[in-house]
Formats: sequence, structure tokens, C-alpha cells
Amino acid sequence: MISAPETWLVNYSVVVPVFQGQDTLPSLVEQLQTFFAEINCSYELIFVHDGGHARAWDVVIQLRQKLGPAFVQAIRLSRNFGQHNALLCGFGYAKGQFIVTLDEDLQHSPADIKLLIQRQAQGNFDVVYGCYSARQHAGWRNLTSILLRQMLRLGIPELHADYSAFRLLKTEIARHCLTMHNSYTFLDGYLTWVTNSVASVAVTHQPRSVGRSSYTVGRLVRHSVNIFITFSDVPVRLLTYTSLLLFSCTSGYSFYILLRKLIYKDLLPGFASLIIAIGFGTGLLFLGMGILGEYIHRINQKITKRPDFVVRETYTE
Repeated sequence: MISAPETWLVNYSVVVPVFQGQDTLPSLVEQLQTFFAEINCSYELIFVHDGGHARAWDVVIQLRQKLGPAFVQAIRLSRNFGQHNALLCGFGYAKGQFIVTLDEDLQHSPADIKLLIQRQAQGNFDVVYGCYSARQHAGWRNLTSILLRQMLRLGIPELHADYSAFRLLKTEIARHCLTMHNSYTFLDGYLTWVTNSVASVAVTHQPRSVGRSSYTVGRLVRHSVNIFITFSDVPVRLLTYTSLLLFSCTSGYSFYILLRKLIYKDLLPGFASLIIAIGFGTGLLFLGMGILGEYIHRINQKITKRPDFVVRETYTE
């Protein structure tokens, strides 16, 4: 992969994960060409084929042949690693001072990149998200997105509230994400570990013009669970605090039964020893589970060595 150059070769690197964009990529490229011609900035397009439709890869190669290798880099992964992993791969090949990420389905308008650029310049932010006043997804998708964001606001409070797949970020910041190898890749979670210089700006969200989203309810649920387990300590903290509460309650009740047995002696034979064994023992088990969960949480953060992606072939020169 390309290491960070001393001087940037272009102003902007546009990284697009490709899964089933065979019908939308030509139009997306045309809009990007028009936009960058208007602002008179140098750019490159980086398409990362994430194990999707074979025709989509053919279209990427055709666009590279049409526009030339100076404008289009094409990377093909060995299988589907997920959108965030594909973006990480693209970051490693970026030659621009800034990276723009957007989807292949034309729901992100290339013309709105100008809004991201202007917002970044206002505060020299490391990351700028494009946020949507109205999302043009299906009703169930909008509902699950709202629920997920509310959960993440509680579980990962440092995550920017307006995070989205439409981003502008400094390449030097993006490259830090390549050094992280976690059990699950959540790019926006990585960015919270790297910087808090983050802003957002309102952009349009276009209706899907071709095909339908590859995200199903099941995939979104798995995505949410993986984010919580990997990037939030709320689940393990909930287990720990619950264990401490149960240990305190059961131990307190066991102590009460012991005193009653010694002072009043009004309990049936064997009742006190049974309650103490069950109450104190159960509380101790829950406490042990909480402590064990804390250790597992830390081990999960440190030892994962699964690759984020594997590149099958590249056209980058």
C-alpha cells in the first residue's frame, strides 16, 4: 500500500465501496467529474469492489479505461468484507490531502461535497459528516436507523450524533484507522478513538433510483449488536453493576437470616443454612460473572488479529 507522501499528489481522493453499482457508477462518475471541474480541484476516484456483483467490477474496469489510470484506482477484494472494511482498504491507496466517502447508489449527491469542504474550512475539522434532514430509505430502514442511533448515543456517547456514510476527512487522520485490528470494523467508532475534531453539515439524501439496499433487517440487527459488543462497554458494565447489586442483596439477606437464627431462633431447622448457601452462593456466582466479563471485554479489545480485508487484484498505477 501507499504510505503517506510528503506532498499530496491530488486535493481529494473519493473512495467508493462497490457491491452492486453496475447501473449507477457511470452516472456517479459523471456527476463527480462535473463537480470537481466546477471547483477546479484535482481528484482521484478509488473504487473498492467488495465481493459483490461481477458486472460491477467490469464497469469499474471500463471506467478506468475510459478516464485513465491517473483518475481511477480499482481494487478488488477476495470476498465481501463489509462496507467499512472496503473503505479502510481504499484509505491505504489514497493520494489526496482529503478523502471523501460516499455510497455507490446515488443517494449521496456529489454536488453536496462542496458543503462538506466549506464546513471543514470553517474550523479546520478532521472529519465532517453530511447529515440528512430527511432520509429517503424505506420506512422500516428509517425506524431501525433511529433506534440504532439512540442506542449508540447511550452506548458510545463520544460518537458524533450525525455520523453517516457521507464524510470528508483528512487523509492523515484516516490512515490511523488502518492500524486498528478489532473483532468488528466500525469506521466511525475508530474515528472517535482518533479525534474529537468532528463537525457536520446538512445535505440532501436522494431517493434510491436503481435496485434496492443490500441491508436487510437481519444485517442491521447484527451490525448493531457487533457495534455494541466491540465499541461500547455498556453491556459488560450492565452485567457488572447487576452482579454487584445481586451480590449485595443476596449477601445482605443471608446476613439477616443468620442474625435471626442466632438471636430469635424462630426458623425451621436447616432453613438458615439453605438460604445462606443459595443466597450467598448465587450472589458470588453473579459477581464472578461480572468480573469475568470485564476481563473478556479487555481481551476482546487487544488480541484480535483477523485481517480487515484481503486484496485479490489492483489497478492502481
